[in-house]
Amino acid sequence: MSISEPSTLLSDYLLAAVAIGLGVRLAAAAAGSRARQLWSVAFVVGACAALAGGTIHGFSAWLDPLVRAWLWQCALLGSALAGALLLAGAALHTLRGNLLRLALAIVVAKLAVELAVIAGSGLTRDALWAGAATIVLLLALTLLRARTDPAPLGWLLLGLALAAAGLAVQAARLTLHAHFNHNDLCHVFLTAALWPFYRAALRLKN
Repeated sequence: MSISEPSTLLSDYLLAAVAIGLGVRLAAAAAGSRARQLWSVAFVVGACAALAGGTIHGFSAWLDPLVRAWLWQCALLGSALAGALLLAGAALHTLRGNLLRLALAIVVAKLAVELAVIAGSGLTRDALWAGAATIVLLLALTLLRARTDPAPLGWLLLGLALAAAGLAVQAARLTLHAHFNHNDLCHVFLTAALWPFYRAALRLKN
């Protein structure tokens, strides 16, 4: 069995492995914190999306078209769902009362729109826009809570910067080598972002 894009398969699978490992560790430390629980689930959902994406890139020629289409939707929709879980967790950490309920309603509405758009188009571009919106909203929540609880701030800013760099590389289709393209470089940045996100998650409350 030949592999269509070995570097993309490996970088996606590496991203998935790190996300699953950190997600499991975070789940073990999530007792008493709904925010940490949501972030642990987000890590695992993101890992599933990466596994689906890597499988498509690696074994595209061997996959039935229906299976390939299903995996592609899993990859794109899974990334949007992971982002929504991160936002919900950050909202639980940051907000209270009516503001929290409003924020969670916005997260649900945002996710519904993203799922509808992405499912309809199947385009990476739409998933990138969804990711960019998630980064902006996470940054806003991070800065809002930093006034009273600066503990996660540094880790979150580093994670968001690395994730934003990954999305920028993907959008610009920046390629370092014929066998290491924009997908691979994006996966490297996203994998690097997982550790600071994990460290920040350990400091989430509520």
